[in-house]
Parts: sequence; C-alpha cells; structure tokens
Amino acid sequence: MRLIGDKDHEEVWRSKVGTLGPFCLLLWDDPYNTKATIEKTLYRGANLKPEQIAAYEEMVKHKNEYRSFQAYTSCSRNRKKAEEFGNTLFIMDVLYAFIADLSSLSEYADEEEELVTPGVCFRVKNVEFDQGKNQHLINLELRQRFSSKWGKFLS
Repeated sequence: MRLIGDKDHEEVWRSKVGTLGPFCLLLWDDPYNTKATIEKTLYRGANLKPEQIAAYEEMVKHKNEYRSFQAYTSCSRNRKKAEEFGNTLFIMDVLYAFIADLSSLSEYADEEEELVTPGVCFRVKNVEFDQGKNQHLINLELRQRFSSKWGKFLS
C-alpha cells in the first residue's frame, strides 16, 4: 500500500519494472477473478509516522471524497495476523471491488491474503486509537469506481 506522505518508498516500483509489469498484467487479466468482492472486511497492518496518521485524520473531514489505491495492496481476512504488523491497523469494509484471493497460492496460508487491485477507491470513515493494543485504527470503505464515460461499455 502506498502510504500517504511516505517519501522513502514513493519510487520503489521503478526498480521492479522488469518483473512487476508482467506480474501485474497476469493479476489484472486473472481469468479466475471475474466477480467483484461484495461485503467483506479486510485488514492491513502498517507502521505509520504521526504526520501520515494526521493526513488520514484530515481525510475523515471530507466524507464524500474518495482516494484510490495506486498499487496492488496486500491485505488479510485475518485481523489477528494483520494486527501483528506496525502501529496502525487499516480496517477495510469492502462494499464492491475487484480483489484477488491469494490464500490458495500463498506460502503462508494462515495469513488469508487478498490483493486489492489498483484503482479501487476508498474513503476514510474514521481514525481511532486503541489504548489496549497501543495501535491506531483507520477505518476505510472500499468500492470500485468507474468513470461515467465508461457507462456505454459496462451496460
């Protein structure tokens, strides 16, 4: 997941173009993933800096504003596994989106990995802090968004 404001990792993908491009094409054209995921919750743990958390808190104020995933984003159906990673837990309520279930392909099946595809949109519902777990909770709502120009192709 490209983290907002993370300048250290903003350009990492450029070093992977030789293999990333073909891999992304295979994921994008996945003949087995023809149905959108509906009403599912996914989780992702991350280590965020205070200014990154503040950026998400600012997004809460704009309830109708959607952002989009710019890269493939690994997530888990297993909340406990995701909580093990970082100081922040993203809780993603999927309304309708194309997401690839990688659990049967993964070396770590217990992670129950799923992959959010680029272009899936999200809005930040709220940001909380769990005192007991000493972890920020960022609640997102995910949905596939299409340009109105595509309507003639989708009907």
